[in-house]
Amino acid sequence: MSTNNTNNDKLIAKFNKAIELVKTVESVSNENKLYLYAHYKQSNNGDNNLPKPSMFNMVDSAKWTAWNEISGMEKEEAMKLYINKVKELLRI
Repeated sequence: MSTNNTNNDKLIAKFNKAIELVKTVESVSNENKLYLYAHYKQSNNGDNNLPKPSMFNMVDSAKWTAWNEISGMEKEEAMKLYINKVKELLRI
């Protein structure tokens, strides 16, 4: 196995751990929820290619906008930023 695959496997394991750990955070601001949502979606799906929801659907519209704003970000970078945000929220 190449070093690149090993590093990627480690990153994916850390990302999956962060997904579980974030569930233990007592309270998360809407701003942080949108940040995590966008980076989660970018990590798993890549760029947002969904149609923009109606502006009257404020929650879905905010989520769509947050994800769309990081369009072009590499999946690995999105994972790293997600992990760092979870560490920040857990103060670890």
